[in-house]
Amino acid sequence: MKKLIATAVLAGCAAFAGAQTLTGATVEPGTAQVGHEVKLTASFDVDNGNTNCNVRIRWGDGSEKHFHVNQAKDVPLVLTHAYAQPGSYEIKVLPKNNLPQLKCLGKEQKIGVVITPAAPVAAAPSKAAAAALCPDGWKLVKGSARKNGAYTCSAKAGTPLPKEQAQCPGELTFFANAKKGQFGCRP
Repeated sequence: MKKLIATAVLAGCAAFAGAQTLTGATVEPGTAQVGHEVKLTASFDVDNGNTNCNVRIRWGDGSEKHFHVNQAKDVPLVLTHAYAQPGSYEIKVLPKNNLPQLKCLGKEQKIGVVITPAAPVAAAPSKAAAAALCPDGWKLVKGSARKNGAYTCSAKAGTPLPKEQAQCPGELTFFANAKKGQFGCRP
């Protein structure tokens, strides 16, 4: 009976010795806005024949995720997370048992991330201000001025676009279509 128990323990140790080794972790970007995702990448040393293993991700805001790392498809392990509040957070990647799978080998990895407040939404331009966004020879498209600052100016098709590109507020981007005679800012 003692030999049977000793054999079972040795077999378990041999299986554990073959698990992947957690070697590092990174987060991108290191600074993000509230509601925007950050990407965590955990690296592992994997040899053919190693068994799969488990890690626990603690995002630093009270949420966590247990993850079974399948060496055939999850290496490197890439996860995303969005934070609801601004602040400095410490993300931890922890090798943890989640039976019947054993924890990954290697040491706990800690990575810092800073979350800034969300950018304020630009106030909607007044009709007069929105009309002023369009240069001479261009007209504001009716109903195109939005609360977020988006707008569209139009002219006859083929009219040359203004030489200077408009500066769009917040997260809006400039667009232009000379064939249709349009330019402006949109999400």
